[in-house]
Amino acid sequence: MNDKANWSLDQLLETDPYDLENLVASLFRKMGYKADVTSRSKDGGVDVDVKLEHFGLSHRWLVQVKRYLNPVGVKEVREYSSLRYRERVDGVIIVTTSTFTEDAYREAAEHNVKLIEGQLLVSMLNHYCGDAPCVVSGGVEKKTTPSGGVVLKTGESVHLREAVSVDNKRLNLVITNRNIYFEQNSGGLFSKKQEISRRIEVKDLVGFSRSGKDILLVTGKKRFEVVRVRPKDMAGVLNVLEQLRTDYMRGESLLRLEQVKNDLIILTNRRLTTISSGEKEGMELRLKDIVGSEVTGSGMFSRQKLVISEVREGAKKHIFEVADSREWKNEIDRAVRSA
Repeated sequence: MNDKANWSLDQLLETDPYDLENLVASLFRKMGYKADVTSRSKDGGVDVDVKLEHFGLSHRWLVQVKRYLNPVGVKEVREYSSLRYRERVDGVIIVTTSTFTEDAYREAAEHNVKLIEGQLLVSMLNHYCGDAPCVVSGGVEKKTTPSGGVVLKTGESVHLREAVSVDNKRLNLVITNRNIYFEQNSGGLFSKKQEISRRIEVKDLVGFSRSGKDILLVTGKKRFEVVRVRPKDMAGVLNVLEQLRTDYMRGESLLRLEQVKNDLIILTNRRLTTISSGEKEGMELRLKDIVGSEVTGSGMFSRQKLVISEVREGAKKHIFEVADSREWKNEIDRAVRSA
């Protein structure tokens, strides 16, 4: 828990209504949800669309944000409770900077409407966003200094902004619901600005894996590329990447990854690939061409090796030295059966 209290009701009441919606969306993301702010002109009574998706289980809530001084009454609760049935969602959440009347609480209990009043909202912000920036505008979380060059598209919102190291360069990692950006500082000593050095579309992300202090992002279609990212907040970045998993799992997805000396061995639901940082070229086996796998070398002084049999133009065997050959064999067997 963060002991530093950054938020107050007075501050929230001075916040632009649309900025407040983005702040509430940011709060839900910190809590582990996917949250998208709706268009100002066509929200249909919905300010924030909140989802929780894990292992095929999905829950969706619609959020209405009210920057009010006076208590929210039963009329508003009854109006927004209809969204649950109209949109066929799990429930509705009403967030306000004020309070709710007793009748509003009774009405909410009958229709699975959750109510978050001002003091509770402040407590939640100070718990989950105690170190968050104080201004949120247009879907971009801004710090006290200008945040740089990411220009968001309509419907694109920031999930996370984090200082990272990539190839020994200090960059800012910005993850949105559509893209992964890397920002770098440019300009002179007195005219520093941030520019986008790279963008990875979420739909092109194959997966990610933790390796010590690093996160390995696997991206690409015909040929894979692995981006090694070292964040300060490992858990925070992993949590956001996990939330995005359902957005790219419909295509090729990462099953297992391991670094062996200078090689990276990558298993997806379609192929087994190696990437080498040396001069030798990598190798690629399509799962449909793999006809067998075995583990050899089980003696006291011999190291276990993974042997993969491939039949394409002719029969061929490939030998891999991995940390746990049997786990790799089991994973590959499952993938081949499902391919």
